[in-house]
Amino acid sequence: MPVKSISIPNGFKVGGVRSGIHKKEGKKDLALFISETPADTAAMFTQSATKAAPVILDIEILKKNKKISAVIANSGCANACTGKKGLQDAKAMCEITEKYFNLPKKSVLCASTGVIGQYIKMPKLKTGMELLKNAIGISSKNEQEAIAAVMTTDTFAKIASKKIKVGVNGAKGEIKIWGCVKGAGMIHPNLKGLHATMLSFILTDAEIDSKNLQKLLENAAEKSFNCVSVDGDTSTNDTLILMANGQSKTGRLSSADMKKFAEALNEVCLSLAKQMAKDGEGATKLIEIEVRNAKNVSDAKAIAATIATSPLFKTAIFGADANWGRVMAAAGRAGVNFDPMKTDVYFGGVLTCKNGMALNFSESKAKKALLKKEVKIVVDLKSGKAASKYYTCDFSYDYVKINGDYRS
Repeated sequence: MPVKSISIPNGFKVGGVRSGIHKKEGKKDLALFISETPADTAAMFTQSATKAAPVILDIEILKKNKKISAVIANSGCANACTGKKGLQDAKAMCEITEKYFNLPKKSVLCASTGVIGQYIKMPKLKTGMELLKNAIGISSKNEQEAIAAVMTTDTFAKIASKKIKVGVNGAKGEIKIWGCVKGAGMIHPNLKGLHATMLSFILTDAEIDSKNLQKLLENAAEKSFNCVSVDGDTSTNDTLILMANGQSKTGRLSSADMKKFAEALNEVCLSLAKQMAKDGEGATKLIEIEVRNAKNVSDAKAIAATIATSPLFKTAIFGADANWGRVMAAAGRAGVNFDPMKTDVYFGGVLTCKNGMALNFSESKAKKALLKKEVKIVVDLKSGKAASKYYTCDFSYDYVKINGDYRS
């Protein structure tokens, strides 16, 4: 299910090759995202205490240098729980990339996805690096190959992009934002700035300093990547990187244009997050959960997230069963103080529960709504004016099949 994309932002090249790191024959497994000039960079990483070596290293690099030239990423090996050797291998990934592409030292970040507890095959990495020299570019083929190289159980390439017009000394200029994400299982990002797996790389040719870029990224992630879950499992490797190289030549943005950029970035991030939920391992449906009229946003989000990660709720949606009781039960254990006797629950527009009690609703209408590929659940707390949305998918038989033998 490929997504039509705009061209790669000015001054960037991408590509992907088969190096042999991934055990699956023919699978592309090494990707490079590179800027012709060092780019201001913002990033967010997993808050898990069990951080993979690339995450540890990237945080260390970004504390000292916000001008990044490239990101090298592999699939087939998470390089997590690999101790000192894993950290050495992550450093080697970056250093080898710097050497092969003549980049400044400490200007390359790395990312990995795959099986935990295994070491990267470093000789294979060097082989792949040689191949990458002739495999990077700005064509749609380069774009698709880069994304394919970081995919694991994903079933389609996840891309989102935007073009925005900005004012330049009275004239008009254009900025591009392009992003990709991999992730179908072990998806419940819990990202924070500098402190199976989601990896997302976003490129823009806008000129924005790293401090402002970080704020923009954190704001965008809070309503997108941090509002999506496939299975409730936060990965050791979750990584979100945004690079801005200024090659649009539009100069520093005015406050009005910065607002435009922020809105476009939010759209790109939300699109990528929803694509992950839609492609959840074994998923048959994309589910949007909206909690309305809460006392505050954090309460609304906590309830929406608890519902989104409830296996009982997710299996009910798979079976097209409008089991509103599972929604109420999940909401009740979210740690939020609300009045169940004021709460209404809608399944696909059908009111199934009013003021915390059952209604004689049309089961056939509810089932028809739940048989669609995209399902919306609304929980109305009637306690305030705040709201939040969360995105997830159903649990099918295939989720168990995929994860029952993931290592083999």
